[in-house]
Amino acid sequence: MPQREPMSSVDRSWLMMDNPTNRMVINGFWVFAEPVEYERVLAVLQERLLVYRRFRQRISESGGPLSRAFWEDDPHFDIRAHLHHIGLPAPGDKTALQELMAELIVQPLEHSRPLWDFYIIDGYGRGNVLFGRIHHCIGDGAALVQVLLSLTDAQPDGVFDGGPQRRRSRSWNPLRPLLKGASKALNNAVQLGGGLVSAGLESLSKPEQLLELVGEGGRVAGQVTGVLAKLALMPGDEQTVFRGELGVAKRVAWSEAISLDDVKLVKNVMGATVNDVLVAALTGSLRAYLLGRGEALDGKEIRAMVPVNIRGGAASSELGNKFALVYLALPVGVADPMDRLFAVKKRMDEIKASPEALITYQILSGVGRTPGDLATLITRYFATKASAVLTNVPGPQQKLYFAGKSFDKMVFWVPQSGSIGMGLSIYSYAGEVTIGVITDEKRVPDPDRIVEGFVDEFNRLLALARLPEAEENARRSRRVSTRSTGAQTGVQEIPIQSEQTPEEAIAELLGQLRTAQDDPEPHRCTALTKAGTRCRNRRSEGIEFCRLHRTTR
Repeated sequence: MPQREPMSSVDRSWLMMDNPTNRMVINGFWVFAEPVEYERVLAVLQERLLVYRRFRQRISESGGPLSRAFWEDDPHFDIRAHLHHIGLPAPGDKTALQELMAELIVQPLEHSRPLWDFYIIDGYGRGNVLFGRIHHCIGDGAALVQVLLSLTDAQPDGVFDGGPQRRRSRSWNPLRPLLKGASKALNNAVQLGGGLVSAGLESLSKPEQLLELVGEGGRVAGQVTGVLAKLALMPGDEQTVFRGELGVAKRVAWSEAISLDDVKLVKNVMGATVNDVLVAALTGSLRAYLLGRGEALDGKEIRAMVPVNIRGGAASSELGNKFALVYLALPVGVADPMDRLFAVKKRMDEIKASPEALITYQILSGVGRTPGDLATLITRYFATKASAVLTNVPGPQQKLYFAGKSFDKMVFWVPQSGSIGMGLSIYSYAGEVTIGVITDEKRVPDPDRIVEGFVDEFNRLLALARLPEAEENARRSRRVSTRSTGAQTGVQEIPIQSEQTPEEAIAELLGQLRTAQDDPEPHRCTALTKAGTRCRNRRSEGIEFCRLHRTTR
């Protein structure tokens, strides 16, 4: 019998959540301008990925009502069975790539062998794509990012330096302050974990019994009790088009990259964090999408389930799941972009001061120790509290190489559990930020509208952040113009048309901003269709209409 080791209860909870409508698989891809070669990729995976034992191990489970799961070496392991080489169907564009990935994402991973697969996809532009799928029970997003980075080099001819021990430097985590506020409650939360789930689903369905359990014997500090009360009494999330019956088919999309320097400019001007700015832009995009689907949003908010890394800096290269989940209310009912940003910041600050993450980690651990049917019911209970999973994973800030070729883009999609039908992933790489969106086709058949809206909403925040700079540059221009007869100066001026005064340039910028605020989807053509609805095509550059309606005007 192959040597085996017990799977942790938290890792097992993610294995048990897997179902046909929501695969518990983390999916992502790299885009190469020059194609990588199959044999070179195979050699890199052989040398660098397989130093992590999990990628050579399969799962075995014991039977009975108290079944357990184990990791064991796959005696028939063949790395070529995990690296596939396929072609992208014509016309080989972004739409074709999205459709192919949507088909691959819904496929189950074979449990008789290690739970991962990679695909080299040829025919995308002049290069190709490396698409990876790794089951969540192997590791969380923070752990798997470190694994994937261990496959890369800073130079085309980089030399491998040993695998799991590399890159142990402390990586930036936008929610790290959470751990400072929660650390005092850790011992109490640990004590709570087993007792909470052993009380069973009955406690979860009857909040008053759960509260009695929490207070029993004075084992739990007041702040922990407050969090448990919040989780027990929290109603289901707002009913919108994001919630409802799920199917098997998925849709995927990713945004055009935005500059991380621009994000930092907004956060510095607004007194927020990078994470606040990105989440606020994404919230604005969700608002625009819901309005476009006819939802009434005044005063409403929807919740996202947010994974929070609870690893120490020295443990960043370890596999397994060392993260917790918190609920973040997204103020989609707030129309003004600045008000929305400050509302997001307020909610994020409240999370950072709460022990909620450490408590939910213990709940996940308890789920992994319960029988399958009960674990499924508990998972569904918590999934009803949110409309999406939202994660932000900071990546390396320099271009990297894999198998001797540089890659220009990194995108990934976070899995969703239970009845949640949308995953929102924010990732930064080489000074740029990209979001990936995966949706259930029944709920959101057009996730491209969300990623386009994200870029639009961020540009609104950026325009607001630049207003003070524009006004100051205009004042400087006026001072220079009164002292100069046309001689060149070193003063930086606001870009204006030759016939514009600085005041007119400022007025034009403000007018554009007001127009953007009035139109929740400024990237769309303004023409009406024969049915009387707004055209869904993108505008042609510089005009209000798409290419089709431009020719009919």
